[in-house]
Amino acid sequence: MKRFLALSALLIFIGFTLAIAAEKSPAAPPLTPRTPEMSTAGKVLEISDTLLKIERSLKGNAEMMEFVLEKPFPNIAAGDQIKVSYCVKDGRNILTRVAPAPKTAVRKADNKKELKPAGSQPAPAAK
Repeated sequence: MKRFLALSALLIFIGFTLAIAAEKSPAAPPLTPRTPEMSTAGKVLEISDTLLKIERSLKGNAEMMEFVLEKPFPNIAAGDQIKVSYCVKDGRNILTRVAPAPKTAVRKADNKKELKPAGSQPAPAAK
């Protein structure tokens, strides 16, 4: 009787082990490669419901970029300075965000210091 109980316990143990080993956890879905989001700023040349063209200045050279719009942006007009965020899919620039570009100060080219003659400043008062 002891041998029968030991043998049945061993068979139950092996059965549960095989059942647990046969269950496979679902495989994690493969990760899609993440496309980096890039940004640039420039002046709007042309805008339509599906296309946006801007002109940006890169190291002194003017460059035109085209973006595909997934949704229309009604608050943008030609001539606006904007900052765009985009990602590249299938060789096309897909526009994700648009914001007005911050106004930057323009440095004057004629910024010369005027020199005053040394004798025009009053002498410090002595006590």
